[in-house]
Amino acid sequence: MKIGLLPALLLLATALHAQTKPTTPVPKPDLVAANTVEARVQQYYADLTQRLRAIYEAPGDGRAISLLSTATEEFGARRKALRLELAHLQPTLPAAERQALLKRLQQGPWRQEQQAILQTPAAAKIPDRTVRNPALETALQRFNDARLAELLPADAATR
Repeated sequence: MKIGLLPALLLLATALHAQTKPTTPVPKPDLVAANTVEARVQQYYADLTQRLRAIYEAPGDGRAISLLSTATEEFGARRKALRLELAHLQPTLPAAERQALLKRLQQGPWRQEQQAILQTPAAAKIPDRTVRNPALETALQRFNDARLAELLPADAATR
C-alpha cells in the first residue's frame, strides 16, 4: 500500500504530537517564594486573630495574662522571622510584583476580623478588667507595645 507524501507527513506529525507532553509554564522562583511567604503571612494573621479572640474571651484574668504573655513572645518571634524573609524577598521581585505583594499583605481580611473582635462585648470588658488587675494591664500593654498586627515596617510600602 502506497501512501502519498503529504498523508505520510500528516500521520507522522499526528503521532509525534500525541507523544509530546503539553508543557506548563514553570513559575519563576521569586514568584513562588512570594506566594509561599504570602501564605505564611496569611497564616500568621489567622493565628493572631484566633489568639486575640481567646485572650478577650478568657474566663479569668490569669488565663488572659498567660495568653497575652505567650502570644507576645510567640508572635514576636514569628513576626521577626517573616519580616526577615520579606526583607530578603523584596529585592528579588520586579517592582510591580513587589508593590502588588505589599498591597495584598496590608489589605488582608484579617483587618476586618480583628476590628470585629475589638467590637465584641468581651473586648469591651477588658478596660474594667485591667483597672481591677494591674498584672493584666501590664501584660496587655506589653502585647500592644509589640505591635504584632503591624507585620510590615512603615517604610515597606514606599520601596
